[in-house]
Amino acid sequence: MPGNKGKVGLTKLEMVLAVLFVIALVAAGASWAMPRAAEVQTVTETIVNTVTKTIGPGEVVTETVTQTVEKTLTETVTVAAPTKPPERKIRLGLLTSLTGPAAPLGEDQRRAVEIAVDEINAMGGVFVREFNAFLQIEVFYGDDQTSREGAVSAARKLITQDQVDVIFGGLGSAFGMAALPVIQENKIPYVPTPSTPLFTRTEDLTMLDPEKYMVFHYQATGLMYGAAMADFVVEVIKPILAPDRPLRIAWLYQDSPFGSEYFRGYQLRVEEMNYPLELVYEDKFPVRATDFRAQLTEAFAANPDVLFPIGFLGETIPAVQQAVLEIGFDKSKTHIGPLCACADVVPFYKNLGREAGEYTTLLAPFSTYTQPVKGVTERVQEFRQKYQERYGALPGLLGASAYDAVYIIARAIYLAGTLDKAAIIEALEDVKMDQILLPVKGGKITFDEFNEVEFDLFVTQMFWDETLQELRPKVIWPSELAEAEYIHPS
Repeated sequence: MPGNKGKVGLTKLEMVLAVLFVIALVAAGASWAMPRAAEVQTVTETIVNTVTKTIGPGEVVTETVTQTVEKTLTETVTVAAPTKPPERKIRLGLLTSLTGPAAPLGEDQRRAVEIAVDEINAMGGVFVREFNAFLQIEVFYGDDQTSREGAVSAARKLITQDQVDVIFGGLGSAFGMAALPVIQENKIPYVPTPSTPLFTRTEDLTMLDPEKYMVFHYQATGLMYGAAMADFVVEVIKPILAPDRPLRIAWLYQDSPFGSEYFRGYQLRVEEMNYPLELVYEDKFPVRATDFRAQLTEAFAANPDVLFPIGFLGETIPAVQQAVLEIGFDKSKTHIGPLCACADVVPFYKNLGREAGEYTTLLAPFSTYTQPVKGVTERVQEFRQKYQERYGALPGLLGASAYDAVYIIARAIYLAGTLDKAAIIEALEDVKMDQILLPVKGGKITFDEFNEVEFDLFVTQMFWDETLQELRPKVIWPSELAEAEYIHPS
């Protein structure tokens, strides 16, 4: 892993620009953002500087830059920009599913990224010390086609054709992991948003893999989700369905790192806490599966108290519908959920239906239609409003994750002061900023010893809205974040 680089001294002009930049960030309400109106207390000053820049081997350019700064108490800070903006832009590559069964989730990410990039660019861009200028962000798209093979091709396209500075996003762990060797080979900074901890950890999941030093994982991991699922059913479901015996659990999950890590996280928590949970059924299904009736029939015969069907949106909806409507799972006897956070998008609430979906639960750090009673910033509501006004829909978890990732990358590039990829990787290690949309532990985004971020997760329960004729969620767990109590359909 690259070592820390020595600090380079700043010119007078650079220091002035840096100070103005920080002042503007406070006004903008974001630690990475670009300057705009701000209230300050200093003096009025005009600075004329001759700047000598090395732009290539043996090639030096000298130019005169005039900066006029007007600063008075409660008045606006204005900075006269250089007459010729730099041609270089920050090139970000969004690697996600834009076609195939997971396309609705990938579209959620694409839309959210557009909003984040437009916000940053509207405020001037990101100040990059190497260029002594504010650079705009440009996004390039790599469609993994909801497949491993598509992910590899998309990553190569982003790296070789689009020549991106950073790759980020994604929703399928299997797809992101398939692309990872290409990203590692080219030493590209990578901020994935699927859930598997294998993005940064060794195969046994016990430590950071030094070969993955360029990866900074921004999503609650399958280990985190699985552990929380065990916590929830012990605290909320067991007292209702199995007060005097072990709670009987059935698992049906996607055959991928994503699904396997949910299950492993659950197992580890059960062992750690010695929970009275009995596994009576466990099986996997392939990515893109739509017919679960044979497996659900076997699960039904095991007489579980809880069914965990963990898959993408296109798998979750038919799995739950087939369980209830065809196989005969009675939700008063078998609780269904918590379901995967990746299902929390508008089509889930619209298409699952009342008979299949009411009273099921979902675990996530973000909800399309509701939010916890505390720990969420005003920015969440602002983001939802912008998204709805622009697209006529509401964002989901994966859109929110990608939105946050853009801001995290922008902050890292500012800290690096360059578009050198090794420097951006080092800067990502040092990122510490206020949470943006997703609630994180302690309210600060920072990457831990696994290059992961720890999130606050919560469970929502689905209820039927007679007026809308759709499902709507309410936060029911943990109690300190809940807006309502769990209701059992008995």
